[in-house]
Amino acid sequence: MNGAAVAADTPRHRLAPAIDAVLAITAAQLRVTAVLGLCLTTIQLVVFWAPITQIARNNSWWAIVTEVAVADQIRAFILLIAVVSGNRAADEGYPPRNAYVLAALVGCVVGVAASETFEWTWRAVFLTGAAPAALPWLQGNAVRYYMPIFDLTNWLLIGSAAVFLYASRRVALRTAQRLRTAELERIRRSKLALESRLQAMQARVEPQFLFNTLVQVERLYELDTQLATRMLDDLIAYLRAAMPLMRDTSSTVAQEFELARAYLDIVRVRLGARLAATVHTPPGAENIRMPPMMLLPLIDHAIVRGFGPTSASGAISIRTDVADGHLRLTITDSGAGFVPETGGEGLATIRERLTALYGDKGTLQFRQSNSTSTEAVLDIPLERRTLHDQAD
Repeated sequence: MNGAAVAADTPRHRLAPAIDAVLAITAAQLRVTAVLGLCLTTIQLVVFWAPITQIARNNSWWAIVTEVAVADQIRAFILLIAVVSGNRAADEGYPPRNAYVLAALVGCVVGVAASETFEWTWRAVFLTGAAPAALPWLQGNAVRYYMPIFDLTNWLLIGSAAVFLYASRRVALRTAQRLRTAELERIRRSKLALESRLQAMQARVEPQFLFNTLVQVERLYELDTQLATRMLDDLIAYLRAAMPLMRDTSSTVAQEFELARAYLDIVRVRLGARLAATVHTPPGAENIRMPPMMLLPLIDHAIVRGFGPTSASGAISIRTDVADGHLRLTITDSGAGFVPETGGEGLATIRERLTALYGDKGTLQFRQSNSTSTEAVLDIPLERRTLHDQAD
């Protein structure tokens, strides 16, 4: 047997977990143990009030109460040491039931032995008065056998009950902790699955949006090469700013409106003064959270469907309203960009993402604003971005 194996089998090594458990006793555990000892003292004083009163005829009250209180504290704290050692043994793979049975038995026996030693010493010094004749079990040899057996039997009942109540509560707390951990893991996995699903939906929108823009660039090259080059440069600059955000599952009103302005600038290269666009955001709405790539497809839809080549001019208005715990984005097109509603994967994907994120609390509606204009209304629950979100 080598030196490492011998060292691993030494008594000190075997006691190391128990020593570590004792050193790890918390202040809360000490307070609970002290309260347990005080409760036991109170119960004993009440239950044995009559014989204690008789003993007090020949002895001082403070000596009697101190003996009972200190003895109970000794038993309680030795039981605590046994319990935390049982905890450590159970944590390291020892069968919990066996660990706590052994802890209760050893803790009670050692506690009574230590407290009896203290009580004999205390009585010899401070309780020198003779025991009353009415208490024969405190006379002669009877007290030498009766009191230790009585104390051990009594403390085995009380201490064992305390240990198993503690063990049951510890198991319940650990079970609850495991359930909370499992629930948090389930929520985390659900969130990851939802984010993956949203990104897949979002990825179906982006190609359509980029395709429409590139088609516009291609058409413009046929009419004005210089202007088309400028539009392509603006598109490249836009994509450099937008691509890092396109895979995010959360954005803000400020970010989405900034991208919308950049896209409208690209469109104005082709349409020039024919397109008028206004954006209105109330103060304080910039940090409201919203899903990314929902506003741009709606603007693109309005321009592609509602602003035809024969249109002399057109206008798009984007308005933000915050009321009743909801964020409402209204995109108004001076033409027929939204009504009658035309199909398209982009609009269907927006509705799928709204359903996945908000259920029936997120809606997208198209309606006739007046006789000449239509509008799309995006309504989602209000959720402001926190400092923690910004740090992330």
